[in-house]
Amino acid sequence: MSRNKIPKKGKCNNVEVWTEEQYEEYIKAIYGMEFIAGVTENGVPYGTFIDEDNENDEIIFRDTSVDSDNELPF
Repeated sequence: MSRNKIPKKGKCNNVEVWTEEQYEEYIKAIYGMEFIAGVTENGVPYGTFIDEDNENDEIIFRDTSVDSDNELPF
């Protein structure tokens, strides 16, 4: 009985290693974020997004009051 030799798998030496700062800049660019505060369990970053439409630093308030005459959906 002769044994067939199984060819060894070659290692990929063309792998680029990024620093943590390079990776964070890459993720910021993909998601359009200014600051990454953290990452969810699923790996999605959360933080502050770049707001290109609002160039000045105004705070925009939205009216979230509920009218007592309207019925609540629950």
